[in-house]
Amino acid sequence: MSLQFRSYRLEDLPLMRQIWNQILDDGMVFPGVEELSPEAFANDMEANTLVTVLLKDQVLAGYYAVKPNNIGRCSHTANASDCMNPDFRGQGLFQVLVEESLKEAKAAGFHGMQFNAVVANNYAALRTYTHCGFTIVGTIPQGFQIKDGTYLNMYVMHKAL
Repeated sequence: MSLQFRSYRLEDLPLMRQIWNQILDDGMVFPGVEELSPEAFANDMEANTLVTVLLKDQVLAGYYAVKPNNIGRCSHTANASDCMNPDFRGQGLFQVLVEESLKEAKAAGFHGMQFNAVVANNYAALRTYTHCGFTIVGTIPQGFQIKDGTYLNMYVMHKAL
């Protein structure tokens, strides 16, 4: 098994967008509801500080996009979107992806990483983030509406870098 990280390339965008839109369509972990067009997705990726893909045996297994969590005096804290290709879920690669994003965010000058909306039933993400040193710093009761209309708690999580 060969794992490789590299910056995303234009030719990666169609599969990255497909992964993103499938996560949106699942309606369980990302707050967006509208699928992104190719142009909107490309613009969104370009606006990030870092966009890195994880290749397993030369196949795009996942990617992360890191950007400032806020502007100005709060821009030293990063935020990331971590996305796994469904074909590679359950293989332990999500943790590898998150660890790399933390390392690269620190190298880019960020002082911390914050997630604003980790859904309470996203057990795999919660387990991985906790294992990587994140703590829950806040709970928003019924702050996330999943696709079936049910409201679930969501967590704000943070890790100093």
